[in-house]
Amino acid sequence: MKSRKYLVLAVFAAILSLSSCSGVHNRCVTNCVITGDAALSISVSDTPPANTTILSFTAPIVGVALTSSTGNQVSVFSSAANIELTRLQSDSDVLATNVSVAAATYTSLSVTFAAPSGVFINASGSTVGTCAAGAVCPISGVSTTVTVPVNITLNSNANQWLDLDFNYNNAIDTSSGIKINLGLANVLAVNTSAPIGVPSGDFANVDDFTGQVLATPTTANGITLKSTARGNLTATITSSTQVFDPQGLCGATVNLNCIGVGSIVSLQGVLTTAGKVVATSLDVLDKGPSPVDEVEGTIYPSNCNGGANFGMILSDSSIATSGSPLAGSPFGTGVCLTVSPTATFLVDFGILTGQPSLPATNAGFSSASDLLAGQMIRAKITGAASGANGINATATAMILRLSRLTGTVGTLSTPAFFIDGLPTYITAFTVPPSVETYTNATLFEGVANAGSLSPGATVSVAALFYNPVGGPVQPLQAAKVRQH
Repeated sequence: MKSRKYLVLAVFAAILSLSSCSGVHNRCVTNCVITGDAALSISVSDTPPANTTILSFTAPIVGVALTSSTGNQVSVFSSAANIELTRLQSDSDVLATNVSVAAATYTSLSVTFAAPSGVFINASGSTVGTCAAGAVCPISGVSTTVTVPVNITLNSNANQWLDLDFNYNNAIDTSSGIKINLGLANVLAVNTSAPIGVPSGDFANVDDFTGQVLATPTTANGITLKSTARGNLTATITSSTQVFDPQGLCGATVNLNCIGVGSIVSLQGVLTTAGKVVATSLDVLDKGPSPVDEVEGTIYPSNCNGGANFGMILSDSSIATSGSPLAGSPFGTGVCLTVSPTATFLVDFGILTGQPSLPATNAGFSSASDLLAGQMIRAKITGAASGANGINATATAMILRLSRLTGTVGTLSTPAFFIDGLPTYITAFTVPPSVETYTNATLFEGVANAGSLSPGATVSVAALFYNPVGGPVQPLQAAKVRQH
């Protein structure tokens, strides 16, 4: 028995050491009516291992319940939310806000999942289950309920918060091939204290929610976005909400007037201690009102159909074309992109817009030769169709967006630092790359700033990933840094 256990651990270590939130429908996310004694908000984050080759990991949450010290179970979420965990290694998502919950002390929390799924690169050097060495393969699991102990006192007439923190490393079961088992130990933890770096008055950051605008945004009515893959999100807009226009779609004046029904925007925001999602910035990705189809995901090593093609694992989409095979495609869907000879290459700086040290040109992301495994790319596409090797489409524009990468903190060179132990399928770097941060723009969690990072600690970044050959000296330009 002992030798079998060591073999299982060795196989799992080989996969992860050599390698390294979707439709949330009908969730209440702003100005919800409080009818109970306490108002509870719930966010979701992820604590991943360094050096993993998990490209997509979806944990569909269909219920959350608290059990009080007297044994009463109270449902706090009963809708459906397809949470994509690889995106949350640096980001946070919102599950619910201002849920009415009876004031009491609660001693356990239960999360019910529908069947999870994922995609991984087998970098172990040998076949794992039915997945050949070097192949990109699906991984799946079964529905389950996970219960963890907590110690939460919800107070009458108070806005309170908890964060569901996953560790998908602990959910990979290699006892027989490879599968997802969310019921394994230490998959889920519950945090009730906002991390260092989150501003006073906020519970959590709400990161990079991209979707189509359903109604004209105003400071009175806020904004509601619909993502094909992630569902809907509604947020408040204030006079401080910034509008960015990375593609020059708005003309000379960039403000809310540029955003109309049908526009595609990316929202950065916060979940406040009042239980409201507030948009701090909006990034205009397509002005609308009839945007072209767009897909967003991680580039992985593939010549899917031969020639000048690139494989993408879907993490977000906005699909308007009726009958498109991508209209209902979930996280983890493989898309084979053929890049049009006339395709444009753009960089979405997001919250880094206007920082004085940003790369002045698109050097490092100006042609198909700058498309690299591990990059997060948003592509405007045409002609999506199902084929022998999955869904094929032609990309007419490639937009560099924030990649989510996890490694360990290397040498500090404040405000930059080096990151070690990136996934082995990311082959662009021959030496640990430098990560540039910006004092007035980069968001930090777990630490106050770049100078407070701890060498050797696990760190996740949401960063623009440039080609280091011909690109900026700091090929990773970080909008967010989370030390775990």
